[in-house]
Amino acid sequence: MSAACAAALILARRWHIGLTGDVAGSSTHKVHTGTVPRVGGVAVYAAGLTGLALMSRTLPDVTAKVIWMMWGCLTIVFVAGLVEDLTRMVPAAARYVAALAAAALFSVAHDSYGILSIGISPFDQPLNSTIVRVAFFAFAVASLSHAFNLIDGQNGLCAGVSVLVFVALGITADRTGQQTLALLSYTMTAANLGFLVFNFPSGRLFLGDGGAYFNGAIAAVITVFVVQGSSSVSPWLALLILVYPVWETLFSMIRRARARRPFHEADSAHLHHLVADADFARLYGNGRYVAVPILLCVAPFALTAPLLREQAPALMAGIALFVGLYCLVYRALDRGSRRYLTRA
Repeated sequence: MSAACAAALILARRWHIGLTGDVAGSSTHKVHTGTVPRVGGVAVYAAGLTGLALMSRTLPDVTAKVIWMMWGCLTIVFVAGLVEDLTRMVPAAARYVAALAAAALFSVAHDSYGILSIGISPFDQPLNSTIVRVAFFAFAVASLSHAFNLIDGQNGLCAGVSVLVFVALGITADRTGQQTLALLSYTMTAANLGFLVFNFPSGRLFLGDGGAYFNGAIAAVITVFVVQGSSSVSPWLALLILVYPVWETLFSMIRRARARRPFHEADSAHLHHLVADADFARLYGNGRYVAVPILLCVAPFALTAPLLREQAPALMAGIALFVGLYCLVYRALDRGSRRYLTRA
């Protein structure tokens, strides 16, 4: 379904490219050439919706109601991103607020559902408060939604990370007897794989803000469901599965604060930009494959997490290892990029 929808968008591009096209050089952080439709999120959303409609037929009414409620609320996130894709007039703050509102709406509609534990005892006590629990849930969903959009800067990167995340969540849900969540996770995996056929490596269709924000929001909610749906799953599993987009966001905030720049200001200094600027990418013409080395580094952490789901110390060690390796790689690539600019 996703691949068919993506193909239709590409075949019909001459009728909508004036509205949906992402023009090269339109901002400082654009790295592609030519004009590419940036509404690939429509294909992911449509495929996920179709999969949900099919799977809901086999679910108990109560379960189906909750899943549809979640999807309906998070559609607000997709719409906010899609409107930005079409108009370029929805600022990041407005999209973040839309994600906050969508998550809060779902939480309130689902009996004040929220995050009950983060795996650190002193900080778990405030989560007994309904207001704190709902607010923290909304903050987590909106922040992860934004984090997925932040890493959407190279062909296949955001959708590839989404595939890894949804596969890891599906495996965890499957191994803890949460079959509905496993099926939903695999549905989103298939939706992103269908889109990737036309996004990587050719870049004929971009995910857009609608797709990136929606992937992040759905991943966040499923993660909370999976962790809290089994007493044997440590809350630290969530952070290891999502460590790349989460740390990319935190690192970018630190980096911009040190440079005395606004947190929300887009730039071309993310890890994927440095990988694209690396010597091997320039010398061997592998710019289209920048996502590959990043995904190969992220995959062991995300896919190992389900195996360590009950072992909090091992999960924390994995998170610390990723952060350390990220910082080392970023520093090395940043120095190499500066040397290249000096030579040029």
